[in-house]
Amino acid sequence: MPNLPEAPWTLRLGREYDIAALQAVEREADQRFRAAGHPELADGSVIPDAVAARAMAAGQLWVAECAGQVVGWAYTGRFGDELCLGQISVATAYGQRGIGGALLDAAIAQARDAGAASLVLTTQRNVAWNAPWYLRRGFEIVPPVAWTP
Repeated sequence: MPNLPEAPWTLRLGREYDIAALQAVEREADQRFRAAGHPELADGSVIPDAVAARAMAAGQLWVAECAGQVVGWAYTGRFGDELCLGQISVATAYGQRGIGGALLDAAIAQARDAGAASLVLTTQRNVAWNAPWYLRRGFEIVPPVAWTP
């Protein structure tokens, strides 16, 4: 494991100059999907600059930072009438430190503050650190017959 700064990490709203760094975090973090049997999710694609910039302008993209370095991020957006968690990415070397949970908490707080009835997302059920993590955090699997348009 590399020598990592012991400085505490902080959360803040993303800024446009963070875009390249958060894309790098996403590329690296997504490689975990390859080993979990989902190589299609580790294809190097990242959040487009324009999507990130819009989310930042709307106050819907949070960045986790440690010693001046972006180590994780999350964003929400609208999908129809529903607030949707679009992405959470944490650099592998910074995993298991509560960063993903804090990012998720920020998204949940935003949904509550906005009066949203729910926060929706899509995830992979068969990835141990994905769907089960959301279930432990209070999310529920919604059967397709109950999905909104």
